[in-house]
Amino acid sequence: MAQLVKLSDYVSRYEIDIYRYPSRYVRLKKERWQKIKQDWEVKKKGHSHLPQWNSYEEDEKEGTILQRSWNKLRRKIDSKSEDEINLPSERDLDVHSIEQLKQSYRHELFQFQLNWASSTVSEISEVKRSYYYDSFLHFLVTNLPDTYFIFYEPILVMKKAPVELDVIILTPTEIWIIKPLLGDDQTIFKTETDRFWIRQLQEKQERFLHPYLSLNRMRTVLESILQEKGLQIPIKQIVLAKDSFIDIPPKSTRVEFVDKRNFLKFHESLLKNHSPIKNVQLKIADILLAHTLTTSENRELGESPTLEE
Repeated sequence: MAQLVKLSDYVSRYEIDIYRYPSRYVRLKKERWQKIKQDWEVKKKGHSHLPQWNSYEEDEKEGTILQRSWNKLRRKIDSKSEDEINLPSERDLDVHSIEQLKQSYRHELFQFQLNWASSTVSEISEVKRSYYYDSFLHFLVTNLPDTYFIFYEPILVMKKAPVELDVIILTPTEIWIIKPLLGDDQTIFKTETDRFWIRQLQEKQERFLHPYLSLNRMRTVLESILQEKGLQIPIKQIVLAKDSFIDIPPKSTRVEFVDKRNFLKFHESLLKNHSPIKNVQLKIADILLAHTLTTSENRELGESPTLEE
């Protein structure tokens, strides 16, 4: 699952230390999955109660292999801060198959990432409710590798002026800048002029600015920031209509059109990048975060941080 490094102008955990939090997220994610999966397996075997967390204090030789492995995991978790990871609940385990468990787990991690992308121990930003139901954001976070950093609708400050961008995906080897086009399988995108496109849904048509304008703005901003720091990385540009159709032949080799017909192939190409997180990737993320606008407020006195903190 990808890492939501920056969401809009919200305060982000990654702004505190981009060199620390990516690996911490991967560790917490693995530990959480181990706990949920092990609890689910115990419940599936028909046990009326989950193993007690202090059961490792008893004689392990009298327990089952599963109980001993559980106890070993619990000792490992207990050696860390209790604030780092939640315990599985009965609701977490109320599924009938391992695939359902994975799906529930991915949704939980999406909520986890929204939390990290909008709060720290001392600060918090108010998240628009629509982000919790944003299907494209949910797809990116839950279907891309851990090594991908997502900047979703960030606001960058260039020459003291805020610049609203669309979607930036920073991978270990390249940057993808994406202009998403929202619609369903009945929606068709067509060109009208050099400045405008048409979103057509049956008999209804809606005019909007040419996606190239947004992509060019994002590319210009990124190239300016990277050149200033002497950094280079390939930048790829995508007009993406995940659930709809783009009825326009591409005129530029620099811009790729992805719609419902070739989205699966595009997604598979993203998954083929097995490179680990690289130092240059962290440097670029750090520089981009330094240029982003952040709006937040101090947590109220007495307010308790969430367990993920």
